[in-house]
Amino acid sequence: MRSDEEQLESLKEWWSKNGKSLIAGVVVAVAGVGGWKAWESHQISKAESASQLYSELSQIVMNGTGESRDQQADALIARLTGDFSKSVYADYARLFAARLAVERDELDQAQSHLRAALDSTRVEAIELVARLRLARILNSQERVDEALSLLSVPNAGGFTAEFEALRGDLLMSKGDALQAREAYQKALEASRAAGESAPLVEMKLDSLAIHGDA
Repeated sequence: MRSDEEQLESLKEWWSKNGKSLIAGVVVAVAGVGGWKAWESHQISKAESASQLYSELSQIVMNGTGESRDQQADALIARLTGDFSKSVYADYARLFAARLAVERDELDQAQSHLRAALDSTRVEAIELVARLRLARILNSQERVDEALSLLSVPNAGGFTAEFEALRGDLLMSKGDALQAREAYQKALEASRAAGESAPLVEMKLDSLAIHGDA
Protein backbone atom coordinates (compact mmCIF):
# COMPACT_ATOMS: atom_id res chain seq x y z
CA MET A 1 0.00 0.00 0.00
CA ARG A 2 1.27 3.41 -0.97
CA SER A 3 2.04 5.94 1.73
CA ASP A 4 0.13 9.19 2.09
CA GLU A 5 3.10 11.04 0.59
CA GLU A 6 3.12 8.77 -2.48
CA GLN A 7 -0.63 9.21 -2.99
CA LEU A 8 -0.27 12.99 -2.71
CA GLU A 9 2.55 13.03 -5.27
CA SER A 10 0.45 10.87 -7.59
CA LEU A 11 -2.48 13.28 -7.26
CA LYS A 12 -0.26 16.25 -7.96
CA GLU A 13 1.11 14.56 -11.07
CA TRP A 14 -2.39 13.70 -12.31
CA TRP A 15 -3.59 17.24 -11.70
CA SER A 16 -0.59 18.63 -13.54
CA LYS A 17 -1.48 16.56 -16.59
CA ASN A 18 -5.29 16.81 -16.50
CA GLY A 19 -6.28 19.79 -14.39
CA LYS A 20 -6.39 22.34 -17.20
CA SER A 21 -8.54 20.18 -19.47
CA LEU A 22 -10.87 19.40 -16.55
CA ILE A 23 -11.35 23.09 -15.80
CA ALA A 24 -11.86 23.82 -19.49
CA GLY A 25 -14.51 21.12 -19.67
CA VAL A 26 -16.35 22.52 -16.70
CA VAL A 27 -16.22 26.02 -18.19
CA VAL A 28 -17.56 24.75 -21.51
CA ALA A 29 -20.34 22.84 -19.76
CA VAL A 30 -21.35 25.88 -17.72
CA ALA A 31 -21.23 28.06 -20.82
CA GLY A 32 -23.33 25.51 -22.68
CA VAL A 33 -26.01 25.56 -20.00
CA GLY A 34 -25.95 29.34 -19.97
CA GLY A 35 -26.13 29.48 -23.76
CA TRP A 36 -29.08 27.08 -23.86
CA LYS A 37 -30.94 29.10 -21.24
CA ALA A 38 -30.27 32.30 -23.18
CA TRP A 39 -31.52 30.69 -26.41
CA GLU A 40 -34.57 29.30 -24.65
CA SER A 41 -35.34 32.70 -23.14
CA HIS A 42 -34.97 34.31 -26.56
CA GLN A 43 -37.40 31.81 -28.12
CA ILE A 44 -39.96 32.43 -25.38
CA SER A 45 -39.63 36.16 -25.89
CA LYS A 46 -40.14 35.77 -29.65
CA ALA A 47 -43.22 33.61 -29.13
CA GLU A 48 -44.70 36.16 -26.73
CA SER A 49 -44.03 38.97 -29.22
CA ALA A 50 -45.64 37.01 -32.04
CA SER A 51 -48.62 36.16 -29.85
CA GLN A 52 -49.12 39.81 -28.96
CA LEU A 53 -48.96 40.88 -32.61
CA TYR A 54 -51.43 38.18 -33.60
CA SER A 55 -53.80 39.26 -30.83
CA GLU A 56 -53.66 42.83 -32.17
CA LEU A 57 -54.26 41.58 -35.71
CA SER A 58 -57.26 39.53 -34.64
CA GLN A 59 -58.82 42.46 -32.79
CA ILE A 60 -58.30 44.81 -35.72
CA VAL A 61 -59.73 42.42 -38.32
CA MET A 62 -62.72 41.42 -36.19
CA ASN A 63 -63.61 44.86 -34.84
CA GLY A 64 -62.15 47.39 -37.28
CA THR A 65 -63.67 48.75 -40.47
CA GLY A 66 -62.70 50.35 -43.72
CA GLU A 67 -59.36 51.31 -45.19
CA SER A 68 -57.81 52.10 -41.80
CA ARG A 69 -58.49 48.53 -40.64
CA ASP A 70 -56.92 47.08 -43.78
CA GLN A 71 -53.79 49.24 -43.49
CA GLN A 72 -53.24 48.32 -39.85
CA ALA A 73 -53.92 44.65 -40.56
CA ASP A 74 -51.57 44.59 -43.55
CA ALA A 75 -48.77 46.10 -41.44
CA LEU A 76 -49.20 43.47 -38.71
CA ILE A 77 -49.43 40.66 -41.27
CA ALA A 78 -46.18 41.84 -42.85
CA ARG A 79 -44.44 41.79 -39.45
CA LEU A 80 -45.75 38.35 -38.52
CA THR A 81 -44.90 36.75 -41.87
CA GLY A 82 -41.54 38.53 -41.98
CA ASP A 83 -40.11 38.49 -38.46
CA PHE A 84 -41.87 35.31 -37.33
CA SER A 85 -42.21 33.47 -40.63
CA LYS A 86 -41.72 29.99 -39.12
CA SER A 87 -44.26 30.39 -36.35
CA VAL A 88 -47.87 29.26 -36.25
CA TYR A 89 -48.84 32.92 -35.86
CA ALA A 90 -47.46 33.61 -39.34
CA ASP A 91 -49.69 30.84 -40.69
CA TYR A 92 -52.74 32.39 -39.03
CA ALA A 93 -51.69 35.79 -40.38
CA ARG A 94 -51.67 34.36 -43.91
CA LEU A 95 -55.22 33.11 -43.40
CA PHE A 96 -56.27 36.58 -42.29
CA ALA A 97 -54.46 38.08 -45.28
CA ALA A 98 -56.42 35.79 -47.61
CA ARG A 99 -59.68 36.74 -45.92
CA LEU A 100 -59.00 40.45 -46.37
CA ALA A 101 -58.01 39.91 -49.99
CA VAL A 102 -61.29 38.08 -50.67
CA GLU A 103 -63.22 40.96 -49.09
CA ARG A 104 -61.46 43.29 -51.54
CA ASP A 105 -62.24 40.87 -54.40
CA GLU A 106 -58.51 40.31 -54.92
CA LEU A 107 -58.85 36.59 -55.50
CA ASP A 108 -55.42 36.00 -57.03
CA GLN A 109 -53.79 37.61 -54.01
CA ALA A 110 -55.98 35.55 -51.69
CA GLN A 111 -54.85 32.40 -53.48
CA SER A 112 -51.22 33.45 -53.05
CA HIS A 113 -51.67 33.85 -49.29
CA LEU A 114 -53.44 30.51 -48.95
CA ARG A 115 -50.81 28.66 -50.99
CA ALA A 116 -48.12 30.23 -48.82
CA ALA A 117 -49.95 28.95 -45.74
CA LEU A 118 -50.13 25.47 -47.28
CA ASP A 119 -46.41 25.52 -48.03
CA SER A 120 -45.33 26.74 -44.61
CA THR A 121 -47.67 25.27 -42.01
CA ARG A 122 -46.99 22.19 -39.94
CA VAL A 123 -50.41 22.31 -38.32
CA GLU A 124 -52.94 19.95 -39.88
CA ALA A 125 -55.96 22.08 -39.00
CA ILE A 126 -54.44 25.14 -40.69
CA GLU A 127 -53.62 23.07 -43.77
CA LEU A 128 -57.20 21.83 -43.99
CA VAL A 129 -58.65 25.33 -43.59
CA ALA A 130 -56.30 26.67 -46.27
CA ARG A 131 -57.25 23.83 -48.64
CA LEU A 132 -60.96 24.41 -48.09
CA ARG A 133 -60.79 28.17 -48.59
CA LEU A 134 -58.57 27.86 -51.65
CA ALA A 135 -60.93 25.27 -53.15
CA ARG A 136 -63.85 27.65 -52.64
CA ILE A 137 -62.03 30.42 -54.47
CA LEU A 138 -61.15 28.08 -57.33
CA ASN A 139 -64.78 26.96 -57.48
CA SER A 140 -65.88 30.58 -57.85
CA GLN A 141 -63.49 30.82 -60.79
CA GLU A 142 -64.88 27.60 -62.31
CA ARG A 143 -61.55 25.82 -61.86
CA VAL A 144 -63.35 22.70 -60.75
CA ASP A 145 -60.67 20.04 -61.22
CA GLU A 146 -58.08 22.10 -59.31
CA ALA A 147 -60.55 22.58 -56.48
CA LEU A 148 -61.37 18.87 -56.36
CA SER A 149 -57.67 17.98 -56.16
CA LEU A 150 -57.29 20.21 -53.11
CA LEU A 151 -60.13 18.36 -51.38
CA SER A 152 -58.51 14.96 -51.97
CA VAL A 153 -57.09 14.27 -48.52
CA PRO A 154 -57.04 10.96 -46.61
CA ASN A 155 -58.89 12.41 -43.63
CA ALA A 156 -60.43 15.87 -43.28
CA GLY A 157 -61.14 15.30 -39.58
CA GLY A 158 -63.47 17.91 -38.14
CA PHE A 159 -63.77 19.55 -41.56
CA THR A 160 -65.22 16.46 -43.26
CA ALA A 161 -68.73 17.90 -43.57
CA GLU A 162 -67.48 21.07 -45.24
CA PHE A 163 -65.07 19.19 -47.52
CA GLU A 164 -67.74 16.76 -48.67
CA ALA A 165 -70.41 19.43 -49.14
CA LEU A 166 -68.07 21.43 -51.36
CA ARG A 167 -67.00 18.27 -53.17
CA GLY A 168 -70.68 17.61 -53.88
CA ASP A 169 -71.11 21.10 -55.36
CA LEU A 170 -68.04 20.66 -57.54
CA LEU A 171 -69.18 17.27 -58.81
CA MET A 172 -72.64 18.63 -59.58
CA SER A 173 -71.05 21.39 -61.66
CA LYS A 174 -69.37 18.63 -63.66
CA GLY A 175 -72.69 16.87 -64.14
CA ASP A 176 -71.74 13.91 -61.96
CA ALA A 177 -74.92 13.64 -59.92
CA LEU A 178 -74.25 10.15 -58.59
CA GLN A 179 -70.90 10.99 -57.01
CA ALA A 180 -72.27 14.34 -55.88
CA ARG A 181 -75.03 12.52 -54.01
CA GLU A 182 -72.45 10.31 -52.29
CA ALA A 183 -70.47 13.38 -51.24
CA TYR A 184 -73.56 15.13 -49.88
CA GLN A 185 -74.49 12.00 -47.96
CA LYS A 186 -71.05 11.91 -46.35
CA ALA A 187 -71.36 15.59 -45.50
CA LEU A 188 -74.74 15.00 -43.87
CA GLU A 189 -73.45 12.03 -41.86
CA ALA A 190 -70.42 13.99 -40.68
CA SER A 191 -72.63 16.90 -39.61
CA ARG A 192 -74.95 14.63 -37.67
CA ALA A 193 -72.02 12.86 -36.02
CA ALA A 194 -70.84 16.27 -34.81
CA GLY A 195 -74.31 17.07 -33.47
CA GLU A 196 -74.93 19.72 -36.12
CA SER A 197 -77.69 20.23 -38.67
CA ALA A 198 -77.09 20.63 -42.39
CA PRO A 199 -80.35 21.86 -43.93
CA LEU A 200 -78.72 23.05 -47.15
CA VAL A 201 -77.10 19.66 -47.74
CA GLU A 202 -80.43 17.96 -47.01
CA MET A 203 -82.14 20.19 -49.58
CA LYS A 204 -79.56 19.24 -52.20
CA LEU A 205 -80.04 15.55 -51.46
CA ASP A 206 -83.82 15.93 -51.68
CA SER A 207 -83.47 17.73 -54.99
CA LEU A 208 -81.36 14.90 -56.39
CA ALA A 209 -83.92 12.36 -55.20
CA ILE A 210 -86.82 14.25 -56.81
CA HIS A 211 -84.96 14.28 -60.12
CA GLY A 212 -84.36 10.56 -59.94
CA ASP A 213 -80.63 10.71 -59.17
CA ALA A 214 -80.87 8.98 -55.77
